[in-house]
Amino acid sequence: MKVIDEKGRVFGKINIFDLIVLLALLIAIFGVGYKVISDKRKAAGTVSTTTYIVTVKTPAMHPSYAEALRKDNRIYYDNFGFVNAKIIDVREEPAMITVQTADGKLIQTQSPNLVDVTVDIEVVDSHDTPDIRVGRYAVAVGGKFTVKTIYAMGSESDVISIREK
Repeated sequence: MKVIDEKGRVFGKINIFDLIVLLALLIAIFGVGYKVISDKRKAAGTVSTTTYIVTVKTPAMHPSYAEALRKDNRIYYDNFGFVNAKIIDVREEPAMITVQTADGKLIQTQSPNLVDVTVDIEVVDSHDTPDIRVGRYAVAVGGKFTVKTIYAMGSESDVISIREK
């Protein structure tokens, strides 16, 4: 018995073009079903996640920056809204700045009105990407990160540590 007969039917039962349309339809149904199930898992919280503590340091900021971070602990990005991270601790220490002396030397001294702000951020990362993300932005030690809430936005902060909670 031939696989395709003289009338173009597979095993004498179904037309080859009908078979192609049927396969395309099955693939489309499978794809939509997979997407629906995947979205339901995410909504139900069944997607596995890991919680990290990301520590970032923003140098030489006005003290009002730290105060503003304490008003609302949720990280917010304009194009995403609130994301998968929140501030759990804000610490301040006097900022060290470089100044030039009268004789032209550069020295490090403590700033009278600026502080270095260190922020611990709790990030709940789903395992849908191979890196750790806050919203759509990847974070890694040594990288830059913008700490932004609805009340404060720091300049680029340095990621100084990441640890699992």
